[in-house]
Amino acid sequence: MLISRKAARRGWLLLPLLALGCSQHMAAPTAAPSGDQAPVALRNFEITNADGHRAVLLHLSRLPTLVRQSSSSRPGRITLELWGPPGDADLPERDLPQLDALVDNVRVSRKSGALTVVLEFKGEEPPAYTVHEMADWIMVRFSGQAS
Repeated sequence: MLISRKAARRGWLLLPLLALGCSQHMAAPTAAPSGDQAPVALRNFEITNADGHRAVLLHLSRLPTLVRQSSSSRPGRITLELWGPPGDADLPERDLPQLDALVDNVRVSRKSGALTVVLEFKGEEPPAYTVHEMADWIMVRFSGQAS
């Protein structure tokens, strides 16, 4: 079988382009951290009544390695820090405005593996509360009766 000169020239012209295209290495996509390396994220936030008490339920993406809580006044606030691996990026603070008689606003952010959730109340003082860790759920239960 004979190849025409024209076809042979085209083949020689395409050979360097083919070699250059094959020699480039594409960077493999990096996988998002998962399992024990995944950062803590907020999946769902709910204000509800639980066992006759008003409560805030936080559904997390994973079990946190450490939970810290604090409160402050003027305005009343409860701050939760939920620790886990840092993941691939921090998350800037965002507001989750609430239409609730007790909770005015919720702020959420993550920095260096700490997911911070700030509950802001309409009053000057935060209500009496307890924090309950339930695997990948956190419940902040307020002491007064649910209204």
